[in-house]
Amino acid sequence: MNAIVPLLMQAPGKGFPTEIFLVILLVVAALALLLFLLKCYRRCPSNKILVIYGKTGRGAAKCVHGGAAFVWPVIQACQYLDLEPFVVPIDLTSALSQENIRVSVPTTVTAAISNEVGLMMNAAVRLLSMTRQEIERQAEDIILGQMRAVIATMQIEEINRDRQAFMTKVNEAVSGELEKIGLAVINVNIKDITDESGYIEAIGRKAAAEAINQANIDVSEQERLGKTGVAERERDQRKAVAAANAEAQIGEATADRDRRRQVSVLEAEAVDAETQAESKKAAYHAGQKVAEEEARQKGDSAAMQATGAIRVAEQNAQREAEKARAAREQERLQAEIVVPAEAAREQVVIQSDAEKQKRELVAAGEANAILVKMKAEAEGTQAILDAKAKGYGELIKASAEDPQTATSLLVIEKLTEVAGIQAEAIRNLPLEKVIVWDGGGEGGGLSDLGRRLVGVLPPMHQLAKMVGLELPDYLGSTKGEQASAEPKGGGAERTPEG
Repeated sequence: MNAIVPLLMQAPGKGFPTEIFLVILLVVAALALLLFLLKCYRRCPSNKILVIYGKTGRGAAKCVHGGAAFVWPVIQACQYLDLEPFVVPIDLTSALSQENIRVSVPTTVTAAISNEVGLMMNAAVRLLSMTRQEIERQAEDIILGQMRAVIATMQIEEINRDRQAFMTKVNEAVSGELEKIGLAVINVNIKDITDESGYIEAIGRKAAAEAINQANIDVSEQERLGKTGVAERERDQRKAVAAANAEAQIGEATADRDRRRQVSVLEAEAVDAETQAESKKAAYHAGQKVAEEEARQKGDSAAMQATGAIRVAEQNAQREAEKARAAREQERLQAEIVVPAEAAREQVVIQSDAEKQKRELVAAGEANAILVKMKAEAEGTQAILDAKAKGYGELIKASAEDPQTATSLLVIEKLTEVAGIQAEAIRNLPLEKVIVWDGGGEGGGLSDLGRRLVGVLPPMHQLAKMVGLELPDYLGSTKGEQASAEPKGGGAERTPEG
């Protein structure tokens, strides 16, 4: 938009078609109209009432709940009314009842702005510019007045006895008055009802005393009924006991008579039975003696047969016992020696097979590892040789004009290894304390120790000469070269003292 406005301010001229200018102008106008309409379009949340006032065509204001509407600038404006409920604490004291007794009724009333069509208009007219605290104070004044009016039409006993009816009357009276300013009552909660004269407390004491007296009366009545019932039960019990005693005495006399009669009959029968029993007993003793004699004879013969049978049975049982003991011993040996030996043999065989397989697997793994390592070393060596061959080929190509240069470079490359070997040979010598046995000859002592140590190694100059190289002087020189380098007759003769 900022880039288009300066362009529109330029008058159309040559090089700028009029049709394009008109199209741009229409697009800008459409965008401006869209932004204007979006700015004028107001949405109302569900917990608020959108109040549009000004020239609405519907009276003093237009109320919208749960929707949206256009608010045209200049001729209209809008505000919101909050529908969230609020609690109004009512500390009602010294309210006169119908008996002119002052009553205190602490109450809490929950109210909110109504969302009904007619009541929303009342709230828009009377509460739009008020804050929440001002609305609560106004509602508190209305509720106090209506509760005083309701209490004035009721007696204290009626208020105390039927609180639900009292709350209903308060709710109806308060709701009617609050609807005039656009408020709706949600809940009325009466905490307590007291009076300055103590009438309600006296009513409570009276009710408690009546309840206690009625309870005492009920207890006395129950005690009377209990004592009467106990007396009647005792009377019935005595009558039942007397009847039972009479029946018991008659029964005892009848039983005694029957007993004596039965005893006499039984005694006669017993005498007769005893006579018959004595005769039978004598006959029985005679037959018993005969039977005992026969039984004794049969018993002796049976005892002899039984003794022989017992001996045979004992011998058979001993043989069976020996067989069973031998079988049991064999089973014990089988279980204690053979079976563990077989198990140990199987375990040894299994362990040997496992060790064999383990060794085979380890050997195969080591062989594979060695093979892989040798292949890797061979590949590394091959790579080194290929690289050296390539380097030597490049070196030969570079020194094609002077072949001696390539030879010198190769020898110099190996001299570092030779020097390293010479240094390694004398590196670990303990030189903290050196004892030299000097034979007294020339060049003895520590001055000739280094030369003699190095003399045991191949001199570098000789190796270099074998390949046709001349090493620089800072690497030292051989003894013959030193002698040849001295001018003839120029050296002073060394004396043994020097």
